[in-house]
Amino acid sequence: MQPHRIPSLNWLRVFDAAARHQSFASAGRELNMSAAAVSQQILALETYLKKPLFLRSANKVRLTQEGNEFLPTVQVSLRAIEAKSAALFPRRDVERVSLVASQLMAMSWLPRRLCEFEKNHPSVRVDVIIEDSQRHREPDLAIRFDYAMSTREHPGWLMGISHVVVGQPQDVERITSANDVVGFKLLDVRSHAVGWNTLLARYPGLSDEPSLMVESVDMTPLALMMVKESSALALVPWPASQNLVEALGLSVCTVLPAISGLGNYYIEQFSGHGVRPVIRTLFEALRQSSRDS
Repeated sequence: MQPHRIPSLNWLRVFDAAARHQSFASAGRELNMSAAAVSQQILALETYLKKPLFLRSANKVRLTQEGNEFLPTVQVSLRAIEAKSAALFPRRDVERVSLVASQLMAMSWLPRRLCEFEKNHPSVRVDVIIEDSQRHREPDLAIRFDYAMSTREHPGWLMGISHVVVGQPQDVERITSANDVVGFKLLDVRSHAVGWNTLLARYPGLSDEPSLMVESVDMTPLALMMVKESSALALVPWPASQNLVEALGLSVCTVLPAISGLGNYYIEQFSGHGVRPVIRTLFEALRQSSRDS
């Protein structure tokens, strides 16, 4: 059995444009074709399908029932082809920079900064790779966290951290003293050196309270999502998690003072990638953004 193959992909592009504009002339202007050429392409597609796709009138065209049902499939297919070709075969006038970051940075602090950077540099696209993913190609830049790297004098220093308590706004309003955390589920992130035990040790007797419920989770974004969905409090790094906290509509509890964290975030540039100016430009833009925030 012969497969049902439309001979020309261009017929579908013309059909899509004509359907969106409901005009062969307007579709022609978009595609840099004459209205007559658009009409000819549509007729060829209709002849192949053995069904009319448009009802013609003097000044406009409109889709038939068959054309209306066919259009969404055509549009989804064309957009999928365009998206995949852009990813695999980027245009030469677009310069790409690859950046490795932790899941927290990629979900919280980075997006706003990268959107602003690409807005100011329209010919640059930054590809973010989550740390520890199965990507073997060395990136152009990486944002790392290191407990040993404790100095602001490091040439790639980005930010230090503190740990703050966050919760749903109505829960945070109920906390007027440290004793008010009793009854909440308290969430720690396993990989963090600072946890609830560190905070509660500031308040004699509180850490021995038998009704305290402290649980550990693997990642800060998971802890924040659990806070969003339940009456829980999480101890999270700041300012790395600030944008995600704000996006989820959570609040910082100022009654419980922040705890200074260990280690720092810094940016690493890989020398094997040469000296493309755009890499250094992004490097400096991220460092400047961290100083301004």
